[in-house]
Amino acid sequence: MTDIPVALPLRRITPVGWFLNPYFQILVGALCDTAGEVLLKKGAIASNSLSGVASVIGVTPLASAWTWIGIIVYIAGLISWLHVLRYLPVSVAFPLINAVHVFVPVSSVIFLHEQISLRRWIGIGLIVCGILTILKPLMRAEEKL
Repeated sequence: MTDIPVALPLRRITPVGWFLNPYFQILVGALCDTAGEVLLKKGAIASNSLSGVASVIGVTPLASAWTWIGIIVYIAGLISWLHVLRYLPVSVAFPLINAVHVFVPVSSVIFLHEQISLRRWIGIGLIVCGILTILKPLMRAEEKL
């Protein structure tokens, strides 16, 4: 059996350019997940005026274009995530994709005009600290390559 590398150096895996860099693709995936969440919420809100059996079982948001655009954006995020998993260990990639836990609340404030409590902002700050804690050693390792 051959050994599977834990992480491949970025210089070897980005012949096409910066867009395929797995760290950049983590950002793309997080932004796609964020956009998908906001679009699904807009689709759910747009379907509030519908009634009937579909409303009772909860499928009326499927009648909204916002919902379908959100699903397409989610699929784009999935494709990005699959690319990331080809090159990075899950133990590195998964904590970084959790930037979505920062992007979604901020986007909900900007685009959906939702309110976020001080306690939640503190939690978001802790998530940012955790992501930076993970990124710092990765950046040092990449500099040595």
